[in-house]
Amino acid sequence: MCPTEIAEFGKRTEDFREPDAQVLGMSTDTHFVHLAWRRDHADLKDLPFPMLADSKRELSTALGILHRGEGVPLRATFIVDPQGVIRWASVNDLSVGHNVDEVVLDALQTGELCPCNWRMGDATLQWTRSSSFAERFPTRRRTSA
Repeated sequence: MCPTEIAEFGKRTEDFREPDAQVLGMSTDTHFVHLAWRRDHADLKDLPFPMLADSKRELSTALGILHRGEGVPLRATFIVDPQGVIRWASVNDLSVGHNVDEVVLDALQTGELCPCNWRMGDATLQWTRSSSFAERFPTRRRTSA
C-alpha cells in the first residue's frame, strides 16, 4: 500500500467496523519506517489500525503479490474470513492505487449472490448456495424441425 491508500482506509475505518471487520495495513517497510510515517505524514498521524512490517517479504511472497523485479508487493487488498480463508482479493500494479469504494465486504456478508455494482440495500440475485447447477442454469433442449 502507498500512503494515500493507507490514509483513505484510515478515514474509512468505521465503514469496516460496522460489519465487524478489522483493517490491517502491511508493507515491506520496517516498523521504524511505519513509525516515521505516523510521525511525519499528516494523513497518517492518527491512523486507527495497525501496520504490519513484512520486511522479510514472507507474507507478500506467500500471497503471491511480491513484484519479482522491484522486490516490493503489488498494491493488494484482501478480505480474509475468521477461518483464514481469502474470500476476496484485489491486486493492482505498482502504479495503480485502490478505490476503497470497490472493497466488497458488505456483498460478502450478505451470503447471497450480488450482481455487478451492487450496493448495500440493493436487491440480490435469487438463488441460494444450495441450489443445484441444473436449477441455476437450466438446459435448453433443442426441438427437431
